[in-house]
Amino acid sequence: MGKQNGLGNVVGNVREVAGKMVSEMIEAISDSELSDAIAILKNDHAKVKALFAQADALSDTAYAARLKLFKEIDAALTLHTTLEETIFYPAFKAKTERNTDERDEVLEAFEEHAGAKDLIAKLERLDVRDETYKAKLQVLGEMIRHHVEEEESVMFPEARRLLGNDELERLGEQIAAEKRKANEANGKPAGAKRTKAAAKPRPQAARSKRARTRS
Repeated sequence: MGKQNGLGNVVGNVREVAGKMVSEMIEAISDSELSDAIAILKNDHAKVKALFAQADALSDTAYAARLKLFKEIDAALTLHTTLEETIFYPAFKAKTERNTDERDEVLEAFEEHAGAKDLIAKLERLDVRDETYKAKLQVLGEMIRHHVEEEESVMFPEARRLLGNDELERLGEQIAAEKRKANEANGKPAGAKRTKAAAKPRPQAARSKRARTRS
């Protein structure tokens, strides 16, 4: 019994340390400067993965903490997927052609979003003390990690090639503006730091030069 209690204390301490490390990671990520759409979306990915890591570290009976983390994950994913589906994916899809790997990639991403949304809806309706709640949240985490891996290793490099840095900065400005609106609507501070794209308008001369080049 003494050994079991000792082991339980060790596990509890490890979880507490892991939780603190993840919290610090989230805070550090939130302070980073972002430059374009891909940078913003990758930052969102890192935050959500950190939240799932916190949830994975919880004990089976940490119901209140698990519910709190799920609500944070739910809110983060809802905003993130909306921004991808309304701003980033359409811009990327417009640069692809039918029956290509690039078009298939974005269509698959929409479907993966739909699957995640279905599981999120089930968790929203489920009592946190239900024996399947933890398993569903872990499966959701696995789905999101797989989706993130595909986006960051395949879609994002393709998007950078097809869209180019100027277009990605423009999309980044849109995404950052929508995130600020969402935060303000939810009563959250917009944040002291804005994205480089939003905080530093390009000089008029540079814009004119690019416009002449495109024309």
